[in-house]
Amino acid sequence: MKKAILVDIDDCIIDVTNRKAKIFSFILNRKITKKDVIGKRTAEVLSQYVNQKEIQKYRKRFWEIAFCLDKIGLNFLKYDKPVPYSRKVLRKISNNYEILYISSRIESMLNISIEQLKKFNFPYYNNVYHASDSYFLMDIKSARSDVLSKIPKNYEYFCVIDDMPDNFELYKLIKIPHIVGFLRYVVLDEKQYWLNGATYVFKNWKNFPFEIFNDTKK
Repeated sequence: MKKAILVDIDDCIIDVTNRKAKIFSFILNRKITKKDVIGKRTAEVLSQYVNQKEIQKYRKRFWEIAFCLDKIGLNFLKYDKPVPYSRKVLRKISNNYEILYISSRIESMLNISIEQLKKFNFPYYNNVYHASDSYFLMDIKSARSDVLSKIPKNYEYFCVIDDMPDNFELYKLIKIPHIVGFLRYVVLDEKQYWLNGATYVFKNWKNFPFEIFNDTKK
């Protein structure tokens, strides 16, 4: 059985915070900065600028653009960029493990994600699994559960790397031995990573815990 690792995309290996800020600026017709977006859910950002009754309307509009369901979303992709050192680490790991990328982006965006990973020179860029389009606007855990139902069964999944502690319970259910939490923007409390089942937590790809890959650490 082939060995593989799962790697989350958004804000784990691709920094999407600039794109989010630009989309918020566009739909709200006011300047929203990266600082305004970091560590906040979509509804949390919107609640600062629109009344409660309008949040769902603006939230839907935001994700229509972010998922490129509205083609204007393509204009914002240029603001995405690789998280520093993530490519270097994954290229090293790819010498011994196949890499599968998982995301709660929807299926309609699959080819865009593949093109991004290819453009940014990530290894195994064709191995991408997204949530079905029917999960548009559904909760994150339901979408991630759908993604995990699609990954191939003929792999031994050695670890998963993700920045969202809410997903860790799902990885435990499919018995992935190493849950590696990337402490970046969405959740700023490291304690939540450990409480949700992380076996390792790192804050910078430059300091990735290679000790879990003894055969790749050289």
